[in-house]
Amino acid sequence: SAVNALKYLKINYLTVHISSGLAALKAVKKVSGSIKIVGVSTLTSLDNKDLKTIGYNRSVKNLVAHQAKLAKRAALDALVCSPFEVNIVRKIFKKEIITPGVQIGKKNYGQKRSMESKKVKSDWIVIGRSVTRGSVKKNIQRLIKSL
Repeated sequence: SAVNALKYLKINYLTVHISSGLAALKAVKKVSGSIKIVGVSTLTSLDNKDLKTIGYNRSVKNLVAHQAKLAKRAALDALVCSPFEVNIVRKIFKKEIITPGVQIGKKNYGQKRSMESKKVKSDWIVIGRSVTRGSVKKNIQRLIKSL
């Protein structure tokens, strides 16, 4: 019902956490119409230790691989994963891959699985704090030079 309520906004992409489960993913995809549904895998702020603390027995890489399989089964349009899982995901999920946790230079702003922009091999990158902290103009110039 949330997706149906958003359709009039003519949005292009909508994210949904893959951890919501296969049934939920399929249901969202079924009613999405022209909206591309993007599955969000394990957050870049989490590492193996964090996963264990919250009750997961898999490593980040194994969990993200499993989540990619769920996204594929649900026929999602894109998947979000950290730069470290792009190669694993690409073997399973053949559609768009979006990567947050992208940094300009060495500073990662608290993300545990982040990487410099020039090393990221996904289709799309998400850059937030690396651009908005400090001089946006200078940060964008640094980003362009780093790509």
